[in-house]
Amino acid sequence: MNAQPDPVLRRAATVAFVLYLVVLAGAAFLPLPFGQVERGDGARYDLTLERPDLLGGWEAQRNVLMTIPFGVLLPLVVRWRYEALVLACVGVTFLIETVQLLVSASVGWAWRAFDVNDVLLNTVGGLLGLALTGVVLAIVRRPALPPARRLVTGGLAALLVGWAVASTLTTHTYAVVYACDEPPAGTVTSLPGGASAYAGSDGSVCLQADGGTASVPSDAGPGSALTYERSDGTWEVGTALPGDVLTEGVGGQTVELHAVDGSRVLVWAVRR
Repeated sequence: MNAQPDPVLRRAATVAFVLYLVVLAGAAFLPLPFGQVERGDGARYDLTLERPDLLGGWEAQRNVLMTIPFGVLLPLVVRWRYEALVLACVGVTFLIETVQLLVSASVGWAWRAFDVNDVLLNTVGGLLGLALTGVVLAIVRRPALPPARRLVTGGLAALLVGWAVASTLTTHTYAVVYACDEPPAGTVTSLPGGASAYAGSDGSVCLQADGGTASVPSDAGPGSALTYERSDGTWEVGTALPGDVLTEGVGGQTVELHAVDGSRVLVWAVRR
């Protein structure tokens, strides 16, 4: 994969790669933590490696998709050995997670968390991108059999991707979660506007407000789940994930996100 690409292709790939890095930086580091509502005490990190589920909600899919272009474009921009390209795919996600951790430590609250599972999924995305470019170049150029060292590195990368795919096929389920049918797995969280939330046994969340309920899965992204009327106006209850920043409600103010005991999902309630 270290053969020199066509000069025109390389220039086009370089421009695309620079634009991609700008988008990647924005996705990883924006919005900046300054002026946001502080959540949590100090920097957070999660070093517990879980079995990957590539279909386990938008967050997992986003972590894979965001680095596929890195693996696709990098071999077209630089003339590196395959081993260096693989290390670059691993290194870029470690760099992102480490910067997020250091910034969180510097501001004194959990702006972003270092998550080893994000590193794994980002790496899988980069390796998939490398594989895609490698297959296309192999079809176009019909190269000779690669050296043994490249086969070893490629085999290890294939094992990692294969493990992620196999784990997804064996662990992913399509069961509908109804947290509101279960008793609270932890402390009930009280929200503004008379609403409340609690976690189910699998990390899903039950939202309750003015007689209405809504169950949301453990990977629920930002969004509204309930709307109800009170004497002081219309209220809305919804969910978010760590790192999300929402501006809703009266005056477009930043929404305060509340943690739910037993779930990674954050909840909010605002008056419209």
